[in-house]
Amino acid sequence: MNGQQKTSPWVCVGMGCAAIAALGVVAVVVVSITGYRWAKQLEADMKDPQAREAKVKEVLGCERLPEGYHPMASVTIPFVMEMAMLSDRAPDAQGVVRGFGERGFLYFQFINLGKDQQELRDYFEGKTDDEEVLRRHNIDIHVRSTELIRRGVLKMEGHAVMYLAQRGTMDMSEGRSEGVNALMLVDCPGDSRQRMAIWFAPDPDPKTPVASANFSGSPADEGALREFMGRFRLCQKR
Repeated sequence: MNGQQKTSPWVCVGMGCAAIAALGVVAVVVVSITGYRWAKQLEADMKDPQAREAKVKEVLGCERLPEGYHPMASVTIPFVMEMAMLSDRAPDAQGVVRGFGERGFLYFQFINLGKDQQELRDYFEGKTDDEEVLRRHNIDIHVRSTELIRRGVLKMEGHAVMYLAQRGTMDMSEGRSEGVNALMLVDCPGDSRQRMAIWFAPDPDPKTPVASANFSGSPADEGALREFMGRFRLCQKR
């Protein structure tokens, strides 16, 4: 032996734990600072109509917003999620769009987090009628369907959109909507991220049974739905 004392492996383990703990503290501090800056930037964007519109267009991948819709909010957390909301309400005197009116559009994009995507597909395909599946997949909206109008798949440029159109009520933190809504699952090739959208509007023919009602121009009109969704590039890679 060379006379030098051996370092106990438990000391190394302890040092490793201490290093990990220190890194954890640093990570918390960094996340806190980043979160604070992000929150302040979000607050500034919400009060700046031009910045808010630019953010919404960036998330939706469009150059122009649909006629009659205004940028309500946009949130981006890099590598985790993106969200954009459009409302038919115009900005108030402070330049802020406060909630939804009769019409609105919401788009959510999340990291998968290993959740079962098949249950979402089963819901859109009509294999299950579990409306709580949306909440389990991070969409904090309670949808109460009164009548199914139709479901189908839109073949868009480079991707597909599964949709479920229905009469019913949606409860959101921003308010309640009653009329016609289209829930959509955006299927981007080679992308494991979860992308969903909701377009809602008044029922154009509310007293007529679904079989004979005229849903032209509404989210339940497949032609109108294709035109509306065709404005966006939701599978864009940035």
